[in-house]
Amino acid sequence: MEDRHQSVLPSELMTKILSLLPVKPLMRFRCVNKFYNTLISDPHFIQMHLKNSARNPNLMVIARQHNFNSFDENVLNLPISLLLENSLSTVPYDPYYRLKNENPHCPWLFAGSCNGLICLCLDIDTSHGSRLCLWNPATRTKSEFDLASQECFVFAFGYDNLNGNYKVIAFDIKVKSGNARSVVKVFSMRDNCWRNIQCFPVLPLYMFVSTQNGVYFSSTVNWLALQDYFGLDYFHLNYSSITPEKYVILSLDLSTETYTQLLLPRGFNKVSRHQPKLAVLMDCLCFGHDYEETYFVIWQMKDFGVQSSWIQLFKITYQNFFSYYCDFARESKWLDFLPLCLSKNGDTLILANNQENEAFIYNRRDDRVEKIGITNKNMLWFEAWDYVESLVSTH
Repeated sequence: MEDRHQSVLPSELMTKILSLLPVKPLMRFRCVNKFYNTLISDPHFIQMHLKNSARNPNLMVIARQHNFNSFDENVLNLPISLLLENSLSTVPYDPYYRLKNENPHCPWLFAGSCNGLICLCLDIDTSHGSRLCLWNPATRTKSEFDLASQECFVFAFGYDNLNGNYKVIAFDIKVKSGNARSVVKVFSMRDNCWRNIQCFPVLPLYMFVSTQNGVYFSSTVNWLALQDYFGLDYFHLNYSSITPEKYVILSLDLSTETYTQLLLPRGFNKVSRHQPKLAVLMDCLCFGHDYEETYFVIWQMKDFGVQSSWIQLFKITYQNFFSYYCDFARESKWLDFLPLCLSKNGDTLILANNQENEAFIYNRRDDRVEKIGITNKNMLWFEAWDYVESLVSTH
């Protein structure tokens, strides 16, 4: 009788193949047998999958649909490759990416995104403090914890690479008799506890847009700050009266929990009509600002922490955008941009306009602007964030 041999893939090859799959099918494989379940929960496999997933980044955009009974969040997971091609029109809402909220008076606020985990904050009220949620949309898991304080905080989120620990940074700014001071706390996911750290040496700008309340980059969280607020109203700043030399980047190292002040590019030498912005493009910290109400300029810090490494990445004239607006809106005051993402070759940029809640594609090669054609309503483009699917646990 002829021997029959079952063809079995080596475990190393099987692991490599599985690490290339999206999270959805992997979650189904967990039910197949013990091998799959153990593998998909293995920390080394999770890191391998995350590394592969990072090659296909996405942009997450909230499309807010609220009613009298709930304030649910429809989160659109948009592949950046398709956004750059402008090949999306109406994007169907996927219940897989729906964040439930039974409180119609308090929407979830974005605090940060890192390695497939999204940190959100729910302000209940000033007497009960805030509730934080760590959410992995791909695995449909989340964990919630309370901030046992009666203070209202601003939140940021990131990963401590040195110690392998996710951290939430919470701060509050107190203004009394014209003087402002900060209270800063850090929540360690590994230790499951809050603790106070040193207060800010300079105060971050008050940001109405939650995605600018701390920009995560390479084990640091970064804020735009002013070196002093003498004669200024902290919560109602007039940016057209703030001179460039007052600005600085405040950087918190999540491993050492110490601060560094980074200087902005020397070419930033004119008053900006709108609040300048920080972003991460092509794995570098970037700085964007209005220039003489004529251009939007983006600088890239090639060597993090070194002022001389700033290079000018883009200088885009506002004239490129005016054709998308009626006559009365063809002024720079209606153009307040935030860079969202950049193509791998560095030629194609996606920007959001805060004033009109729209997104545009700018192509450097032909100096051309195109409005993104997605027609879904109530999309909060200015609060979009980078996202990659992962198997990282929320616990």
